[in-house]
Amino acid sequence: MRHGQTYEPRLDAPMAGAAEDPELPLTEAGRAGVVATAAAMQHLGLDAVHSSTFLRSRETARIVGEPHGLAPTTFPELTELRVYPEGGTLRDVARRYLAIARELAAKPAQDVRLDCGRSVAEILDGAHAALHRILGGEARRALVVAHGGINRLLLTSLLGLPLERFLAVDQDFACVNVIDFVQGGYAIVRAINVTPRDLFKAAEAPA
Repeated sequence: MRHGQTYEPRLDAPMAGAAEDPELPLTEAGRAGVVATAAAMQHLGLDAVHSSTFLRSRETARIVGEPHGLAPTTFPELTELRVYPEGGTLRDVARRYLAIARELAAKPAQDVRLDCGRSVAEILDGAHAALHRILGGEARRALVVAHGGINRLLLTSLLGLPLERFLAVDQDFACVNVIDFVQGGYAIVRAINVTPRDLFKAAEAPA
């Protein structure tokens, strides 16, 4: 799952810098979207809830886990991609993501480094290791709340697609992805970017 909304979805929206990003909270609309997703998931009978260490991910996991009597366990490996371009707007971040995709098409993931100094390969390996630890637990049905960028990379990897295609995997605020891990850890991706409040993305379709 991706966390709930933290900014207005418009290209000139200001984005948090490196210092503020980890403690960026959900907006009022963000909490409402997560509540809608949580209501749709009430019947699932979750056994465990996990999140990144970022506040917006923890808040989302707490809201969804509460009806199940579950508090989130955090994993630093699931935090968002550290991208803080000059200009600081959503448009600037989008351009930086496109540049990363172009780099991934031109060279190996271990040679593509983000603003934090870590490579895409390191970040993705860490996220896979966190998933492996979660799958090694006793829970049969677990929720993992992370972020748009890292979710895109994980899903692209699990689908066996080239990593430069990661932006083709959409991740709306408070969306749910459904993945079954069968014997041997083989992933079956059953659903991507499900938003219970707008199943058919009508609110986001161009006029």
